[in-house]
Amino acid sequence: MENTWARREENGQDWLFLTGDWRVSQLDKVLGNFVWERDGKGCEGVSLRELLKADSATLALLMEWTQAARQQGAALRIRDVSTSLQELIHLYRLQELLMLHHD
Repeated sequence: MENTWARREENGQDWLFLTGDWRVSQLDKVLGNFVWERDGKGCEGVSLRELLKADSATLALLMEWTQAARQQGAALRIRDVSTSLQELIHLYRLQELLMLHHD
């Protein structure tokens, strides 16, 4: 599976779906073509349903996107978070910073 992203509508809302491996070793390749203002702008949130691998670098990126959305007066929701990523979020005490969305 390719490391990429796709915008999709679900239940009348735009979501950004991350796919593949978004760990630190892969982020340079993936983010080389990604620009939030172009590729993520207007999305209600980010779905991690199709994410194969993630690490603390993935969390740092999600925090950056969340802060960028807040600066624009929006709330970026994150859903479909794996158990291992949830454990990292709790370990680093990021629950308050990241808006996890439960369907």
